Amino acid sequence: MTITCPRCGTNVSDQALYCPYCNLPRPKSGPPSAQSVPENAQTRSSKSATSFRTTGTTTRNLTSPSKRPAKPPRKLRFSVLATAALIAVASIGFYIFVLPIARSQGAEPKAVLSALDTLRRMPSNEQGLTIDARLSRELDKSRRVGNLVAYQGWTVHRIRGTKTRVLLVFSFREVGNVDQRAEWLANLVDNTFTPQTELAVSVSNK
Repeated sequence: MTITCPRCGTNVSDQALYCPYCNLPRPKSGPPSAQSVPENAQTRSSKSATSFRTTGTTTRNLTSPSKRPAKPPRKLRFSVLATAALIAVASIGFYIFVLPIARSQGAEPKAVLSALDTLRRMPSNEQGLTIDARLSRELDKSRRVGNLVAYQGWTVHRIRGTKTRVLLVFSFREVGNVDQRAEWLANLVDNTFTPQTELAVSVSNK
């Protein structure tokens, strides 16, 4: 029986101790079979392939772009909400201030409320706007430019010595302790209104 020298390919008798051509010591057994070598190699290759696939998957997962969160619904702008709040408070504020003052001065509450409601609904110097809407615009303008500090809205002030006339006032305060006041002298008998301040004159329909 002969074996093949793994170095030079010469056929060597299984009894010879060295290859007669290249003097390579005779292997104790034949060349490793195709099955014995790949067994470990295949295991290492399989592990390497598994490691590569795992690493590759991890890399793709890490580098893959994450889902962007859905955009929240668009909110109303703060200025719109603030304006609506100011106008709403200005519109209903007189119920808080008018009735107690009217009762305390002895004036007829219904007559005071009727006079104030009439004044607020009267046309202003700007077409399509009432005096109340025109003053609300002035209030909002002061807030937008950053001058508004505080506001009281509509109030009623009594006039000493008479129960038939009252002072109807729309007021707010700006930076520098500046009071903006629109005042009208209201005659509760004939329901007439006379502007008393510059702001009242500027918004009234001439």
